[in-house]
Amino acid sequence: MRCFFILTVGVLLQFKVATGIWSCSEDADCTSPPGSVCREGSCVCPLGQQSVLGGTLCSDLAPYFTSPCFEDHQCYRLSNNYQCRRLPDAAEGICDCRPGHHYLRGRCWASADYGERCARDEECLGVVRDPYSMVCNSTCVCAPGYYQRQRGECRKMGLAVGDGCVLNEDCQFTGGACDQVNFRCYNVNETADILEDVSAVKMHDIAGNGQDGGVVECDAVNRCPEPYECSRFGVCLCPIGYYSAGNNCSAELSSPAAEGQCNGLLAMIVDGICTCPPNFFFDLNMRDCVRVTRRFTDSCLTDQHCHTFGAAARCGAARPPWGLRSCECDPDVAVWDPRREMCRLFAGIGEMCEVDSDCLAGELEIQCVLDPDGQGYCTCPEGLEAVGGLCLTTGLELGDACQATAECSGTLNTVCEGGRCSCMDGYQEDGDSCAPVIGGTCSVDSDCVIENTVCVQNNGSRTCQCSDSFVDYEERCWPESQGFGAPCNVTLQCTSVLGESSSCLDGRCGCSPTHHYRDGGCWRMTGLFEVCSRSSQCFLGELTDRVVCRNSLCQCDFAYPYSEELQTCTSSAAKTVASISFFVVTLIFCMS
Repeated sequence: MRCFFILTVGVLLQFKVATGIWSCSEDADCTSPPGSVCREGSCVCPLGQQSVLGGTLCSDLAPYFTSPCFEDHQCYRLSNNYQCRRLPDAAEGICDCRPGHHYLRGRCWASADYGERCARDEECLGVVRDPYSMVCNSTCVCAPGYYQRQRGECRKMGLAVGDGCVLNEDCQFTGGACDQVNFRCYNVNETADILEDVSAVKMHDIAGNGQDGGVVECDAVNRCPEPYECSRFGVCLCPIGYYSAGNNCSAELSSPAAEGQCNGLLAMIVDGICTCPPNFFFDLNMRDCVRVTRRFTDSCLTDQHCHTFGAAARCGAARPPWGLRSCECDPDVAVWDPRREMCRLFAGIGEMCEVDSDCLAGELEIQCVLDPDGQGYCTCPEGLEAVGGLCLTTGLELGDACQATAECSGTLNTVCEGGRCSCMDGYQEDGDSCAPVIGGTCSVDSDCVIENTVCVQNNGSRTCQCSDSFVDYEERCWPESQGFGAPCNVTLQCTSVLGESSSCLDGRCGCSPTHHYRDGGCWRMTGLFEVCSRSSQCFLGELTDRVVCRNSLCQCDFAYPYSEELQTCTSSAAKTVASISFFVVTLIFCMS
């Protein structure tokens, strides 16, 4: 009984020692991860932080869009398709949406541009960032109250004096024009001063980085003050769609907002929603509005500043001597139209134009033809046919410049690839024609131009294949090897005869390492008393012919008994000679 008591006390003391290794009584006991504190006897990250990088670091929580982060899981409040986006070789990044997605109203959405398929309005967002400019009608189209300025660009309409605008064209009423000081529509036929002060578009300080002014602990009993909510980490955070700025929750763009909550740069409250002024653009951070460039020659810093003039406008390179930048059109897709103040996309077939250079179909400049009313429309030149937005011809031959495969009809089995009529997959150039490669379709043997190929029936179709006794390797037919030690060029010549364990070595067919040649093939070397399935596998160097597979083991043939002394298979004659020698030596020894 006394032994049992002592044993029990020892176990309890040992348990206390073991648990004490992982417990703490004060913050000074906690050294890993760095910055951890002692809480209820365990070392944990402080409130407002979480363990990252495999428990090697305590990092601030990343509760908001663009919050600093180290790992994807920190950005969980973005709902789905989120990531911690980092620059190459950078350890820290920011919470963002995955490529092909954008952030709106607290979560990431798959992005769909004008004319692309969609399932919800929130998915529709183009290069010109205004999430209200399009709605989903199976595909993304301009929203009510917006006009299509050109292909794929939807802008807010000003329908009366005093409505918001940036360009004259935004004011869609008789006599409408835009005052680019106050960003308000006015009527050029009226002289009365009806313009409001620019204070209608208020400029706010840029918001903070999204971190709380101070960490507030919470639980089921200790509730968060409005409008904060208690997070799973036991601290108060702003609700989804809002971010912390100082000691307040500010609304992101497109979120409901009360006075004092819509605090992003140039942001304003319209019908209770934090948004941007008409035809201003939404910054990627979804807190600030982008300052629009009013004149094409004004300075800019980013492409977004120039989107006043269309999606094809961009901020050009810095110019000497001061390094200033200004807007320009992407010359590959658009041309500057001073009358409409935009980078006008090259017009396609059937679209309005003024001169030939306005029109482009694929890479082909086409004609601007006037209708009876004097309006120009882009039209295919004579002899070309409009197909799928391109002006196509027919009868192009191998090597001719092309736009689409339909044009390459002058040579059989060709496609338009890299702007040239080329042989399609399964065919190769043969002079002025495309001949089938091995495996390509054929009708007769003469179609197969590769040496030693014939046209054969194969899986319901006729294809070019290597003739009998030839093997296919890298679009050539090689003769099968004559066997072990025979000349070869490629390993496939050997494996067709000797099996997969053979190879072409120094121009001769041989067995791969760890294999040996026996009975017309290459077999894995299997030693004495090792498991086997056939005698061909059994190997004993130069004495291999003395080994057989018997009872699933490689053993000596009965004609060559196994010698314990020599540990090999010996011949009966050798054993007899050895026995006689032993007898003679023994006899001599006895007689002496």
